[in-house]
Amino acid sequence: MTPAVASGEQYFKIGDFVTFGWNYTSLEATPTAVNILASCSANSQVYTISMNQTLANNTGAVTWDTGNYQATAVQNPLLTETYTLIIYDAASSISATAQAGYLAVYDSYTFGMYTPQPYTPLADFQCATCNGALGDMEKKALGMMFGMCCLTVLSFTWFVSGTGIIW
Repeated sequence: MTPAVASGEQYFKIGDFVTFGWNYTSLEATPTAVNILASCSANSQVYTISMNQTLANNTGAVTWDTGNYQATAVQNPLLTETYTLIIYDAASSISATAQAGYLAVYDSYTFGMYTPQPYTPLADFQCATCNGALGDMEKKALGMMFGMCCLTVLSFTWFVSGTGIIW
């Protein structure tokens, strides 16, 4: 439910609080607790958001303090990448197969996380990949082009004036 799955991929700033909310429908056996994880395929890590979270009225919500996690995550910090939210029954396992009437492992929601960059005044900003200056190869190509133009004009002028066709 939160954030809306249909609205496309969401991006969250590392350091902010991120809230995920969901509801359960068509369950015959409502789980007493769920585990909520975030998985990142770029570094093959699974980040624990909440373990054994109890449920109320077939709805659930969790708020993840990514700033607190990042401050204490020395071994596995959060990356600027795409993550998959995983919710499953705490009495089951993350690799459990779906059974009729029971909560299946949910791993269909993806979201992005990014690390904000510090503010840089416009006068001090230098873009590493958007330089408008000519490279060495472009300078050589322009030199060759102008050289050939000058050579063509001079040789044509010499040919025309030397043979007496014009003048």
